[in-house]
Amino acid sequence: MITLLFFASIFVIIIYHVRKYNKIPKEIENIPYVSAFPLMWALLRKKPHDEIQDVLHESSKGHDIYLSSIGPTMNVNISSPDHVKDLLMESEDIATKFEYGPGNLLYDFFGNGLVFSNGNKWRTYRKLATPAFNNALSPEIVGETVMDLFSFIQQNLNRPIDIFEVMQRTTIEVLGKLAFGYRFGCLESEETPHIINVYKYLISTVESVYHIVFPWISKLPTEHNRKFRQTIKEFDGFIFDIIEAKRNQINNKEISDNDRVDLLTSMLKSSEQEGIHADTKQLRDEMVTFFVAGHDTTSMSLSTSLYYLAKYPEMQEKARAEVIRILGNEPVIPSSEQLKEMKYINAIIKESLRVYPPAPIVSLRSLQKPIKIGPYIVPKNVLCSVNIWQVHYDTKYWENPKQYNPERFLNNEKRHPFSWIPFSAGPRNCIGQNFSIMEQRVILSMMLLKYNWTLPKNSINEDKLLLESQFLLRPVDLKLVFTERK
Repeated sequence: MITLLFFASIFVIIIYHVRKYNKIPKEIENIPYVSAFPLMWALLRKKPHDEIQDVLHESSKGHDIYLSSIGPTMNVNISSPDHVKDLLMESEDIATKFEYGPGNLLYDFFGNGLVFSNGNKWRTYRKLATPAFNNALSPEIVGETVMDLFSFIQQNLNRPIDIFEVMQRTTIEVLGKLAFGYRFGCLESEETPHIINVYKYLISTVESVYHIVFPWISKLPTEHNRKFRQTIKEFDGFIFDIIEAKRNQINNKEISDNDRVDLLTSMLKSSEQEGIHADTKQLRDEMVTFFVAGHDTTSMSLSTSLYYLAKYPEMQEKARAEVIRILGNEPVIPSSEQLKEMKYINAIIKESLRVYPPAPIVSLRSLQKPIKIGPYIVPKNVLCSVNIWQVHYDTKYWENPKQYNPERFLNNEKRHPFSWIPFSAGPRNCIGQNFSIMEQRVILSMMLLKYNWTLPKNSINEDKLLLESQFLLRPVDLKLVFTERK
């Protein structure tokens, strides 16, 4: 009887919250409304992401501005380049990031880093991080990591391997060196380092659809929630130790001007020169942000490119021919100048980011004053989000958008500047986009010189790439077979 009452209570709470989420505030009732029920049902059934986007597209009935809710707030969804521009080009003080508070899983994990901070705090750390990212653009470090990747793949030649997992290992290793000056050892053996398992547990919890739809679940006194908060402490301890070790190295002058400078070192030195107090907690929040944004999105994009090059061997050969023309026939580390010559490789990367943008929906913006978006005046305090996926599949700007075609980025056809926005746009665009593109160019070009690869027989991804629908996109069981080039 008690069990029955418990589940009945939970059901009533869920219905209450769902109805509350679908209640339209009076000041925005003139904007077309799309019920959240079909989307929530698709999410809870863990439908592939392209099917979820189809649900959104069908529900919106052609509207490129509409109201909906997923979670505790009603928000304005935008999926037209013109209207995206209206929002994203607003000052960061007018269209601010929605700030989550303590107790929310996103806040507990990400803290108040660049993705979620606003005002002077955002400007201060954006100013510190921008030159730090530019200093970290090192094809050499990426190339050295690719050599370790080759050793890892050599142990798994001629048999299916989970390429997304391998790309995650690779990008984590690159990030460790370029961001922290730290070697995780992800490519040294099949065993995953403990701290990476800790991170994967945290990110999978943060991305859980149940916590997104029903955020109050995270406040329940459950064993899972206790484990999450305990694991956060362990992960924080790891990051804090790296920060303090780096501070000590700088204070003791153990880092010379000739040494490679990682992101953290650059930010610490810049903060001293600018007279900015960079407290350890804020640096921790920035490092976690870089950690997630710097490897999860890049590993997704790389996996997409590798998948399509396996699916379309003629594309793989064309890409390989370009790399051989520029680098020769041995897997050498390309220079920055050589990377700029790789037009077709760059087109592949751009098309991969178009068809499967790793972050398909940009985080919520909170309006600090009324602004005009399309035909509507959206009032103050309303939340807005951008559906990047829908922008990238808009037939007004993309011919045959469901077809993978890198050639579309080789012609000089002029497109709307907001029709391709995998890194968002405007003053709050992704600070690491040049970092990510550089890393992808190095990895793809070197892999093309070393290996051929194909989809295994009876691959579940033979017809299309299946995607988990989470905060960030991930392929489902994407395996490839690598053979060494003669």
